[in-house]
Amino acid sequence: MIGSSFVVRAASEDEAAACVDLWVAAVSVRDAVPESDAVRARALAKFAEPRVALVVAAEPGGPGDAPGAAGAAGVAGVAEVAGFARAGAAGAAGSALPGAAGVAGFALVTAPGTGGPEDPEDAAYLSLLAVHPRAQGHGLGRDLLRAAVDAASRSGHARCVLHALEDNAPALGLYRSAGFRPWGEPFAHPLSGRPTRAWVTVGD
Repeated sequence: MIGSSFVVRAASEDEAAACVDLWVAAVSVRDAVPESDAVRARALAKFAEPRVALVVAAEPGGPGDAPGAAGAAGVAGVAEVAGFARAGAAGAAGSALPGAAGVAGFALVTAPGTGGPEDPEDAAYLSLLAVHPRAQGHGLGRDLLRAAVDAASRSGHARCVLHALEDNAPALGLYRSAGFRPWGEPFAHPLSGRPTRAWVTVGD
């Protein structure tokens, strides 16, 4: 898992469970709390929504690289997109995280209307975005974010919306650099209650 040799591509369907495992573990590291059944249930619910794209950063040779598998999506810490895992926690806690079947990070995009009630009606929802703490520092978050937005655009969605914690400065900087802008007023995160805001890309 440690290193810079990762391929960003469309996920195979059997990698979805590994993405959920990675999300649960990464949120645990980010918030310095035990892994949560509520976080897992919420992630599973997001994966059950109508899907626009699921892209992964993975070590070469995974199932998505096999002949006949879904092509590259063209298509990054932890988002809600909840945010990045704490940089200082990566080294100490990295060994406690699952190998996630070679998945170093992922981005899930679901259909418009699957996010919050105040989200733009036409915007695909960048629902979850995470990078394994031991794989951070190689630009995977930026690559996954770009890949997810590009995949949504190719599927006919000119805009994407995501939800980010207001106190997650590293993630907010990434989203702003990728063309996202704040949308609407802050609201309480459904699980933690922490202030959260929607961020939206500017369509063509």
